[in-house]
Amino acid sequence: MVITVTLNPAMDKTLNIDDFSLGLVNRVNKLRYDIGGKGINVSKVLKNFDIDSKCTGFLGGMWLDSFDKELKQRDIQNYFVEIKSHTRTNTKVVDDKNKIYTDINEAGPIITEEELQRFISRFESLCSDGDIVVLSGGVGPSISKDIYRKLIKIAKQKGAFVILDAEGELLSEGLKENPDIIKPNETEFEILLNKDLETEEDIIIEAKNLVKKGIKTVLISLGEKGALYVTEDEVIIGRGLKVPVKSTVGAGDSMVAALVYSKINNFSSEETLKFAIACGGATVTLEGTEACTLNQVEELLPKVKTRIK
Repeated sequence: MVITVTLNPAMDKTLNIDDFSLGLVNRVNKLRYDIGGKGINVSKVLKNFDIDSKCTGFLGGMWLDSFDKELKQRDIQNYFVEIKSHTRTNTKVVDDKNKIYTDINEAGPIITEEELQRFISRFESLCSDGDIVVLSGGVGPSISKDIYRKLIKIAKQKGAFVILDAEGELLSEGLKENPDIIKPNETEFEILLNKDLETEEDIIIEAKNLVKKGIKTVLISLGEKGALYVTEDEVIIGRGLKVPVKSTVGAGDSMVAALVYSKINNFSSEETLKFAIACGGATVTLEGTEACTLNQVEELLPKVKTRIK
């Protein structure tokens, strides 16, 4: 079974505005709401790929019923812990004229110690041998930055395969328990290492160093430039796709879903990278945090170019 963890989900509110201007009245051309949070986005994509998953994390307040309803409509298994505070709202401003995308993300609710312990108990009961566990996204202000390290330890003790998609201290702490795969973007990778990586070769060298320390696979997304896939035995470089961009939100989450799909289907490393880039490319052509479909991904796959270094 696939288990996705979203510790700080959000209702994603997307506003489409022509020629967005700071300090002035702006007229909204289009408005949409999507349940979101990185783990939820992964589960939405996987469902479109006909793969079931169990979603867990924290949900509460005015958006609780909306999340419950949509997860049920999508037939995604809901194991979220209910909290007293409100799940946050994240606002995305899409300037259609200038092709500028602005995210305004709230910090998230306060999670009580009792709510946290209920979640940890639930997570431990969900994990079992052979599961694929996806830990992704940020956390609310009351949750310690070592939470992913604790969850990775629990999951691996149960015999699960762990994918970590986080940044900053959440990522650096999580690495201490050696997740099987990490998926930082270029900026997140530089922050992790506390250094500027000026060339592709610099990134590859640092990724190899992480693999030597016990991370089996490092997938680094490079935005429109593509992605790098590094294991103990292979370095594969994938070039980005030129596609019409409607929203950049969720592209990285689709790449994480691609990692899950690839593992389940026993893809080679090169096939995995190609599939991940196609998933990211398909997602940015969609509005809001709409999940890509397998047909959309398969249409782009032949266009993905890779080379083995």
